Amino acid sequence: MSESLQPSPSPIQRSWQRCLHQGLLRQQSAELDLLPQGELSARQEQHRTLIACFQRFVLPLFGQLLAGRPCRLLLCDGEGAILAASGDDGFARHAERIFLRSGARWGEASKGTNAIGTALAEQSEVQVLGAQHFFAQHSFLSCSACPLLGPDGQLLGVLDISTDAAHHGGDMLGTVRLLAMTLENALLARQPGWLVDLDPQSLWSARLLLGEGGELLGANRAGRLWLGQHPFDGKQLLRDRRGLRLVPESDTVPVQSALPANADGLQSQQVPLRMLERGISLLIEGETGSGKEHLVRELHGQSSRRAQPLVCVNCGALPADLVEAELFGYVGGAFSGARSQGSQGYLRAAHGGILMLDEIGELPLPAQTRLLRVLQERVVTPVGSHRPEAVDFWLVSASHRDLAAMVAAGTFREDLYYRICGWRQQLAPLRAWSVPERQGLILNLLAQMDPALQLTPQAEQRLLAHPLPGNVRQLKQALEVACVLAEGQGWIDPAHLHLPEVAAMQAPRGTTTLREQSRQRVQQTLAECGGNVSEAARRLGISRTTFYRHLAREGRE
Repeated sequence: MSESLQPSPSPIQRSWQRCLHQGLLRQQSAELDLLPQGELSARQEQHRTLIACFQRFVLPLFGQLLAGRPCRLLLCDGEGAILAASGDDGFARHAERIFLRSGARWGEASKGTNAIGTALAEQSEVQVLGAQHFFAQHSFLSCSACPLLGPDGQLLGVLDISTDAAHHGGDMLGTVRLLAMTLENALLARQPGWLVDLDPQSLWSARLLLGEGGELLGANRAGRLWLGQHPFDGKQLLRDRRGLRLVPESDTVPVQSALPANADGLQSQQVPLRMLERGISLLIEGETGSGKEHLVRELHGQSSRRAQPLVCVNCGALPADLVEAELFGYVGGAFSGARSQGSQGYLRAAHGGILMLDEIGELPLPAQTRLLRVLQERVVTPVGSHRPEAVDFWLVSASHRDLAAMVAAGTFREDLYYRICGWRQQLAPLRAWSVPERQGLILNLLAQMDPALQLTPQAEQRLLAHPLPGNVRQLKQALEVACVLAEGQGWIDPAHLHLPEVAAMQAPRGTTTLREQSRQRVQQTLAECGGNVSEAARRLGISRTTFYRHLAREGRE
């Protein structure tokens, strides 16, 4: 009688064995392992096409599949470094305490068993639920991850969905697999050559990328499976011309401006560009999604510093207790959890180039004071150091808030305001553009997303009639979702446009601005909670610090 076969260890068991072999202890804290900002920017530039496809094709689908659920979608490179993240802001704040954000590396060597690092180590999709994480501090998480493969079949990185363990649904692994396939197909379609779609009726068809002579240049996952089961004759496939289309070079599609030709006198970017070239600081103000970062990227591309770094920082996303360390950098061992080699910080990473401080109104007052000194003296002293280092960058600040009103309320330093506001550039909301300007923008965006699709007159009218409070960003997402839903139909009709009803976006009677609505909501919630700030902040899904900022902005203690 033969002995019964012992079951092979599961991916989780193998991962734990690797962690123990490396000397990791479950009750110890995971290593911080954050990339210096300069290295993160370099990696993001290296994976620019991957990130572009992630933003254009994956995020709209992710928003539709998991709308309203407390989770984050993370795009990581081949070392487990998070390149981009999106999803529920409430869960993002919860995840910040373990640095589940851009720039953090989640390889097994520093973070133990986790979906990102284990998927890379196993080179297969994996799900790590709650206490399956090696480090106890991560046991509140549940994560599902799927490796990303390039057109050549080589490992590019990993896509991960992370959420609170109590909210991790059984569909998460299947969803991240679907999103990974979407991203891989998009990457394949960005390569020059002939794309052979072996089953044009299927969204997940086996696809092969061929050269002019029929040579194999790449394939998607289903295509590689097909190649393992069928003889390959590229010339015959080209002769059959079955489901073929010519794939253009990815950089031949012109990138159109997200700004109207004549909005607010911006017939070009020459005035703010001339200011920057003279070293005059810019302050760009406009509603969320109105194109502030897009304008900065255009200015950088036209400037004499276009070969130097552009470092964009969302001040509102910086962890409250690490704002100064993130901005000014730190030396090794400057604080508990700091990397032994220290960190460069955003300001030093921008040396020689352009620094954009987005949502600068979110900076706490102590950080404002230190930033003012840097701008005055042009030197940075990292946290934990006494040695100042010279920095040279052009400064662009941006905000959707009224900084002048914040100065009057005492929540923003007046001297810093005048330092950053050498030239003030106001961006108009999308609803203030003329109809021809909005029509032109819609057509340009649609041409970049899918030149084969057109809008029906009814769909175009719905877009033009909608207030689009999210401005250009909301318009782009609405069109991206519509392109997915209308794929293969040739036309985008109103049913493909997933937009909130216009009536729901209108201000209540007696109110005229989003700020007034926000103030009323804050005050009403605080009253409903009997003055309990912690409870009111929890109901609104914001931190107590942010809640206090709302109160201070309205002149309340």
